Amino acid sequence: METANRYDYGQLTKSETTDEGYLKVWCKAARVGTQLYTRGDGAQVREYRPEEEVAKPESLASFGMKAVTMGHPPVLLDSGNTKVHQIGHAGSQIRFTDGFVEVALLVTDKDAIERIKRGDAQEVSAGYRVDFDPTPGVTPQGESYEGVQRNIRVNHIAIVPKGRAGRDVRLILDSCDRNDAVAWSETPSNSPVFTMARITLDGLDLELPAETAGAVQSFVKEAERAKVDLQSKLDSQEEQIEAVVTENEETLGRLDAALERIEELEKQIADSAAEVEKRDDAAQINEAVNARLATLDKFAPILPDEYKFDGEDERGIMTLAYENVFEQAPREDANNDYLLGVLDGVLAAMEDVEDDEEEIHQDSEFQPEEDGSNVAEVRAALAAVSGDEKMDAQSSYREQLLNGWKSNLTASA
Repeated sequence: METANRYDYGQLTKSETTDEGYLKVWCKAARVGTQLYTRGDGAQVREYRPEEEVAKPESLASFGMKAVTMGHPPVLLDSGNTKVHQIGHAGSQIRFTDGFVEVALLVTDKDAIERIKRGDAQEVSAGYRVDFDPTPGVTPQGESYEGVQRNIRVNHIAIVPKGRAGRDVRLILDSCDRNDAVAWSETPSNSPVFTMARITLDGLDLELPAETAGAVQSFVKEAERAKVDLQSKLDSQEEQIEAVVTENEETLGRLDAALERIEELEKQIADSAAEVEKRDDAAQINEAVNARLATLDKFAPILPDEYKFDGEDERGIMTLAYENVFEQAPREDANNDYLLGVLDGVLAAMEDVEDDEEEIHQDSEFQPEEDGSNVAEVRAALAAVSGDEKMDAQSSYREQLLNGWKSNLTASA
């Protein structure tokens, strides 16, 4: 069964005005039997209200003390909206007589009282909720119906121009039969019947007219589909972003590896440069050693035998050779080229002396006999040649070298 709202009409039977100016009226608010309802979609359905449902104590009690309105409000009443629509209230004494529900109403709104007295509103219509049983059937009177109303629960009682339950449920006053009564347009004579439906929205249970509930549900479904589509797009974008991030991370990884490789290569280059530098240093050392050895070897004939040459460079060696030959230190402004030239001259002179000695040895006049009989003679001749004459030549050359500085130097600095 579904829960639905229904508007049924009854009759105002008599009335009286209180000392306060309120209007107290008695009415037949509902009846048993079949009634034709128009749903929100325009379809009409005949529903049956059996006596056991209308006269049920819980159903009758629901009429008591309910708000009275002028016409049906657009929504069911509750504590939040009643004061906007209420023009009075129902009494607490409810009776069921001859198939009708009778209840007393107290109308307290002045404008509503005037409308009732003018005849603008002559009938009552109860707005209530029911559990609709869609089981069709036939009444004991032979009328067919499409469903049964059960568990009737009244929400409000409206005063309207024309009711649904027929002339037996109209509002009757002492002067009710007025020819100038006009229809009150706030509630049409064929008031719509709203089938209610329950929906859950954001965790809240709501009861709305079925048509409204359907529209809300359609909107919610469309919103959910849009949410799913949006989430799908977001997920796709997140995947794309993750792919870009992953690609960037891989690129950064390759860059880091390349930088590490560059650092390794730079270290290898630095190590190689250091190794080359070491080799260059070694080559220079070897070259210096070889040059020193060559200098020692070159000037060995004129260097003192007993002197230790450790730590002496090329100039030191040449200075020692000069001092050994000339028995004095070279002049302070003498450079390496000057020393080298002087010492080369000494060595050349010594070679000339050796050549002269060789020539003397090879002279036929001093050739020894084959039997060696003139060896002593040859030695004497050599001794004579290598004596004063030889020393005189060396002394002259030494003197020339020693005094050469007194003239202008020809060697460049």
